[in-house]
Amino acid sequence: MTTRTRGGFTLVEVVVVIGIILFLVGLTLSVSVAVIERSEIQQTETVLQILDTAVKEWELTADRKLSWWDPLDPPDLRDGADVHGDTPEVFIITEVLDVIARPRQGKQIIAQIDPDFVDTYEPGPPYPPWIDEPFEEQQHARFVGSLTILDAWGTPVYATHPGRPFNAGSDLGDPDPDGTIQTYNEDKYGGARNRQICFVSAGPDGNFGNLDPSIPIYHDPEGARDNIYSYPINKP
Repeated sequence: MTTRTRGGFTLVEVVVVIGIILFLVGLTLSVSVAVIERSEIQQTETVLQILDTAVKEWELTADRKLSWWDPLDPPDLRDGADVHGDTPEVFIITEVLDVIARPRQGKQIIAQIDPDFVDTYEPGPPYPPWIDEPFEEQQHARFVGSLTILDAWGTPVYATHPGRPFNAGSDLGDPDPDGTIQTYNEDKYGGARNRQICFVSAGPDGNFGNLDPSIPIYHDPEGARDNIYSYPINKP
């Protein structure tokens, strides 16, 4: 009896094998992307924790909270504030760094941040890609030589700063849960807790936003959902 030898794969078998290979390649790529993104999130969380530690060290040494004034505050309440309320918000992180890095120990803590996440403002133009408003360009010269901190996706870290203590006798409205007035940064990025500055990354999508629907102008659940914070802030 003669044995017939099979000459090769059928078209159906080839298609099935190719399909399996493509599925495995797609699965591998998906896992790789997820691993990379998780690594980027962890790196950004580490940066925010270092910033948080530097602020707490400064406040412990100064025996007071880092102070910030709101643009709506009268002039007599602005004297002696550490961070200026009329600074474009993209530069607030830089103002905070300039303050907390003055003591030697604060400078040592900030030096622990991976250099890949640190950018120094150079004379411009051209300006960094995140400086894209006329007012920001006008203020840029003030910060030449100063640092800003980026997240893993190249977006500057922002600072959500609590306002000054609420004065029930003269301030309008209701205070935040921590007894301070609500600042515009809290409106945009979420309310800071316990009068403690909170550092915020826009996350992988590069979009900030607030989950609070009571502030419709900044309400952006899609943008805010992947934000990363130096500590859990007040948000729905």
